[in-house]
Amino acid sequence: MSSSLSGVGNVFYFVDDFEKAVPWYSERLGAKPAVEAGQLVTFLVNGVRLTIHRADEYDSSGPSGVAAYWTVDSVDAFVAEWTSHGAVVHRGPKTVFTGERLCQLIDPFGNLFCVREEIEATTAAPGPAG
Repeated sequence: MSSSLSGVGNVFYFVDDFEKAVPWYSERLGAKPAVEAGQLVTFLVNGVRLTIHRADEYDSSGPSGVAAYWTVDSVDAFVAEWTSHGAVVHRGPKTVFTGERLCQLIDPFGNLFCVREEIEATTAAPGPAG
């Protein structure tokens, strides 16, 4: 029997400076953690859990292969807000061949945080890769 995937349920970010990361994310997300359990806290972000976890011997912070994109109303406004609070643009912002606007940021704790701006289906036009 095979199992099927539904949507993204939880995105984990591992941080070295847990005491600074938790309030930083709380301020950026405009929410308090829904779960607080010693080495981790979890925020609820539109049906997805975002877990900030203290780095340990198994996992450390940094952009190392996984890029989960969060949908936002405006990539440019989001990037302006987060970079004004210490995040750094890693890749983008740019509009890719699907018409989506994307950006990858590095949070102040070394993690990759990616955002995307959805487009209307009628505006998407195939073209060269962005």
